[in-house]
Amino acid sequence: MKKQTIVIPKGIRYISEWKELKEHLPVGETYILNKTITGCGYTEYCITNDEPMIICSPRKILLENKEGQHLDMRNLLYVKDEYAKFEPFDMDLSKKVTKLNKKELKAREKEKAAKYTEHMKKKIRDHWFDCNCNSRGACKYLVTYDSFRRVKEALGSNINQFTIVVDEFQSIFTDARFKSDTENIFLDNLKDLKKVVYLSATPMLDMYLEELDTFKDLTYITLDWATEDPNRVIRPILKTKQIRSIVEEAKRVIDAYKDGKFVSQAIMKDGKISIVDSTEAVLYVNSVKNICDIIRCCNLQLSETNVLCSDDNDNKKSVRDAFKSVDPTVLTDTICIGTVPKKGEPHKMFTLCTRTVYLGADFYSLCARSFIFSDANIDCLSVDITLDLPQILGRQRLDENPWKNQAELYYKTNTRGKTQEEFKSEIVEKNRRTENLLKVYNETKDPALRHSLAEKFQSDANKSSYKNDYVSVNTRAGSDLVPVFNKLMMLSEIRAFEIQQYDYKDRFSVFNALEKKVVVEDLNTYIETFFSYPNTSDKYRFLCSLDENTASAILSYLPANFQNYYTVLGPDRIRANGYNVTEIKKEYETILNNQEIDISKEVQKEFNIGEKITKKEVKTRLKKLYDTVGYKRTPKAVDLGDYFYIRDCKIPKDDGSRDHGYEIIKIKENTGG
Repeated sequence: MKKQTIVIPKGIRYISEWKELKEHLPVGETYILNKTITGCGYTEYCITNDEPMIICSPRKILLENKEGQHLDMRNLLYVKDEYAKFEPFDMDLSKKVTKLNKKELKAREKEKAAKYTEHMKKKIRDHWFDCNCNSRGACKYLVTYDSFRRVKEALGSNINQFTIVVDEFQSIFTDARFKSDTENIFLDNLKDLKKVVYLSATPMLDMYLEELDTFKDLTYITLDWATEDPNRVIRPILKTKQIRSIVEEAKRVIDAYKDGKFVSQAIMKDGKISIVDSTEAVLYVNSVKNICDIIRCCNLQLSETNVLCSDDNDNKKSVRDAFKSVDPTVLTDTICIGTVPKKGEPHKMFTLCTRTVYLGADFYSLCARSFIFSDANIDCLSVDITLDLPQILGRQRLDENPWKNQAELYYKTNTRGKTQEEFKSEIVEKNRRTENLLKVYNETKDPALRHSLAEKFQSDANKSSYKNDYVSVNTRAGSDLVPVFNKLMMLSEIRAFEIQQYDYKDRFSVFNALEKKVVVEDLNTYIETFFSYPNTSDKYRFLCSLDENTASAILSYLPANFQNYYTVLGPDRIRANGYNVTEIKKEYETILNNQEIDISKEVQKEFNIGEKITKKEVKTRLKKLYDTVGYKRTPKAVDLGDYFYIRDCKIPKDDGSRDHGYEIIKIKENTGG
């Protein structure tokens, strides 16, 4: 791959703010774009710019989320295939999955083809015509990877006027274990198009990209946000804990919320302190079974819980049964799988998410904390530290949320599995079988026999989930079945093994993986050191010795008084109080009391413009005023300059001498106490 870096100018926070971006991107070619940070607005830029765009997403729920944010855009069409297969991202791959047999598969496809008429294609073409002939704006489509071929078929040669944006393209790799045939068909439909952008904030590792013909020769562009303004790249804060049981740990988190034991954070806004309670929790658990167990174990009600997962019939029934076991009044037709709340819509106390919303879903909670659960002993429950984790940490969008850039990771290290030698041996054997099977097919000349072999390969892949080989069957419209080597499936298995055996080998491997990916830092050492000091003053001294980013990162692990005093006073004021607990508390309470008083207004009523007054009298009058309104501050004559523009003057005394004083010139606007 050819590597290229684009430095984002200072002052740009969202991509749409940089009008010159197009000048730095390749024209009329396919490339990989690493946007580096989540939440930079690149997908939003693609939806709202003045170019024809087809935005392809790996998840329906994400497109629904984006469509809901742009209901007023008449040039935007979300292409919904009502008969597309459900998204199988919540399947437990550790258990045997019952596959459709060949007869049932054909019947399903026949039914789907019969129902999916020319109506949708006509709608796609009409939208293209409407945008071009009625000045609706640049034509835009939102579509899943699975349904992209429908848009391609409907547009015909007109598709060459579009830029195809493959959003969150790393999911092509991560989803291959669940639906590799679909991913291969998607890539096959893209390969003859000239303007494709493979977009992600967490692209797959180079070593995997180089293995696939689709990616290995592409230009790889990285957006550099740090060089011109390092403050734009905020390192998320991740707190880690090794656990024995996902359900037990989730129950501990949920019980604390249900009991009203909310974590609080003091924040400073517009010069005033406010205390924010986290009354909402988002739990990422990539298992519908675990989610159902959590619902039952914690007696969660549907009214307080939003479940976000694939909405296939099995999941609908499982989730509904779980809620029904807690509340028998839940009806059999009750919708128990929810949607991502749009900006401004209310959030429930608990949101339970599977991999379905790891990518791109925008949460707009003012106070939600994020909890991530990863079990390395079950490959579908392992959170990929390189790919999944940064995506999850980017889900909360509101800057007003004090926990926006924080999460807690609860993980189980790997206690079983194959050795590296055993795994390599399996891969070699599956490759050998794949080559032999494809050799037999290619050497067979009779078309009928070739078709029968291809059907057999397709049936075996469906039934065994590539347990014995990597033979896949491509099914492009207008052509016969074509067996191929499914390299995506092989790479996906290798990546899953790496996650389980390397990243989650033990506690230190987890920390090492986190540190290498520059996603978080290991805070355990700082926390342990803090609690090792028996004296409270020494605890404050240690906290103030840390750089402010590290200190802020460990605050929520500390008792509430340390969190609040540090946030409000800052390390400088704590040092100025000599780390004395009594003095620190006194200053904190003074600030809390003072913020309730509009002292500017009171002082400006007490003194008059043009008045000349001695410094001694200023101090006396301020003291009387402070005492009257309950303002906690030792008065000084110089305080007058906080509320008025003043200048030094000399004031005559009765004995002919002159005293030092101030002349009040005019009121200072927007002053605070």
